[in-house]
Amino acid sequence: SARALLEEVKALLGPAPEDEDERPEAEDGPGAGDHALGLPAEVVEPEGPVAQRAVRLAVIEFHLGVNHIDTEELSAGEEHLVKCLRLLRRYRLSHDCISLCIQAQNNLGILWSEREEIETAQAYLESSEALYNQYMKEVGSPPLDPTECFLPEEEKLTEQERSKRFEKVYTHNLYYLAQVYQHLEMFEKAAHYCHSTLKRQLEHNAYHPIEWAINAATLSQFYINKLCFMEARHCLSAANVIFGQTGKISATEDTPEAEGEVPELYHQRKGEIARCWIKYCLTLMQNAQLSMQKNEEELQDKLQHLFSIFVHSCHGCAEDAQSGRPSAPPPRGLVHSYSGYA
Repeated sequence: SARALLEEVKALLGPAPEDEDERPEAEDGPGAGDHALGLPAEVVEPEGPVAQRAVRLAVIEFHLGVNHIDTEELSAGEEHLVKCLRLLRRYRLSHDCISLCIQAQNNLGILWSEREEIETAQAYLESSEALYNQYMKEVGSPPLDPTECFLPEEEKLTEQERSKRFEKVYTHNLYYLAQVYQHLEMFEKAAHYCHSTLKRQLEHNAYHPIEWAINAATLSQFYINKLCFMEARHCLSAANVIFGQTGKISATEDTPEAEGEVPELYHQRKGEIARCWIKYCLTLMQNAQLSMQKNEEELQDKLQHLFSIFVHSCHGCAEDAQSGRPSAPPPRGLVHSYSGYA
C-alpha cells in the first residue's frame, strides 16, 4: 500500500536530526515558543546533507499525515503533520520548503475544523496566508513543489508549472479561510475570501464549472441580504456563464469526471441557481415597493404640510375680511412683475 511504501522510504532516510526531533510536542501547537505560527524572522535555506534529509523526511511525514487523514485516522494524521512542520521550522520560508509548509498547515486547518475547533483551524490557515504573503514579498520566485524532492535534476518542474502549483495551494488556503470565517459568523470576511477564491480560480483556469457556479450563486445571497443588487446580479450572471461550460471541459485533476456524465447533479444545481435568481428578483421587487411606499409617505407629508399652510392663510384672510382690515398686499416683486405686463 501507499502507506507501507512511505514508511519504507522513511526508514531508509533514517531518524530525524536530533535538534529537530527531540523537542517536546507541546511546542508544536499554535502560538507555542519559537515554533509559533508567527512569521519567521529571516529566510534560511536548507543547505547541506543534514538539512536536505530533514526536508525529505518532512515530505514523507506530510504524505503520511494526508494518508491517515484520508482514512479518517485524524490523531495519527495530526501527529505526522506536526512532525512535518517541526522538521521545517527553521526553513519554512525557504524556496525548498514554503509550499510544503503551507500545505501541511492547510491540512491541519482542515483537520481541526472537522473537530469543530474552529479557532485552532483559523490560526493554522491565517499562518499559511501570512507565510505566502511574506514569501512573495521577500523571495517571490516560484518555489519547489514537494513532489520534486525525490526527482533528479533533469525531471524537475518548470518555473511556470511550479508557479501554477504554488498559486493553487494558496487558492485552497483562501477557500478554507472563507469556510472558517463563515463558521465564525464573520460574514464580511467570508464573502471577501470567497470572492478572492472565485476570482483566482478563473484567472488560473482551475475550476470545476458546476462547483464554481454554485459558489458564485451562494455568494450572491450575501449581497442580496446586504441589498447590494448590482454585486448580486454580477455573481448570478457569472454563475450562469460558467455553468454553461458544463460538459465542455474535459476531465482534469480539478474536474475528476466529465460533468456531462452527471445529468442528475446538473439539473439539481441548475435548479439551485434558478432559486437564487428568484430570491434576487423577489428581494429587488420588495425593496422597490418599500422605496415607493416611503416616497409616497414623504410626498403625503409634504402635501399635508402645504395644505395646512394654505388653510392657515385662508383662515387669516377670512378674519381680515370680517374685521374690515385690508388684506396684506402681495410682495413688491409680484406687483412689479404684474405691472410690467400692464
